[in-house]
Amino acid sequence: MGDHIFLKVLGVTIIALAVALWLPGGQPPEEYKNLPWQIEVTPAGLSQVFGVTLGKSTLDEVENQFQEPAEISLFATDAGERVVEAYFNTVTLNGFKAKIVATLGFSKEELQGMYDRGERISSLAQGKRKVTLAADDLVKAKQTPVVALTYLPRIDLAESTVIKRFGEPAEKLMETDGKIEHWLYPDKGVDVVMYAEAKEVLQYVAPRDFDRLRKPLQTDREISPKP
Repeated sequence: MGDHIFLKVLGVTIIALAVALWLPGGQPPEEYKNLPWQIEVTPAGLSQVFGVTLGKSTLDEVENQFQEPAEISLFATDAGERVVEAYFNTVTLNGFKAKIVATLGFSKEELQGMYDRGERISSLAQGKRKVTLAADDLVKAKQTPVVALTYLPRIDLAESTVIKRFGEPAEKLMETDGKIEHWLYPDKGVDVVMYAEAKEVLQYVAPRDFDRLRKPLQTDREISPKP
């Protein structure tokens, strides 16, 4: 009985914390760290979020920070695009659970070599493929810096909440289907992806590398006016 009461109290505490953190009027306690809007930008143009310094922290260091091993895969397209991603199924920071995808900083030449050495290729939708890396490349991946993070929260974020925590975006880019809008914060290195029919997604890069996020959007999507 005592255990059940403890779990109920713990559940209420976590819910109350979530309300305090995410609702527009809520104020997070000062002792809480590694929250999605707590971003530190360095003079060199790097940024730290969730205890990870983008462009500097290796995947091994990120796994230690998140206290979870990642699932590492290379993804490829028919157009020749290659990327190595590390997937964290459940990361818990200050009571918040989320899925996080880390992008690793390999060059095009390195990615092609890893693709050629891949042990298994699985076909995905729309001409995409998932490649299981060779053992030596998995070891190398662990020592490679993380250059981007994609944060998928378990809770839905209202527009007012995003503005409360991140401020007004410098730019808004609407995708051509009219259902996905990107709120861009280049000084923080953040893209808040606002979905009309799904939960929001937060993408982080070092501010000096923000064109990694902006250029594909400007090329392939319609631009909406600033608010």
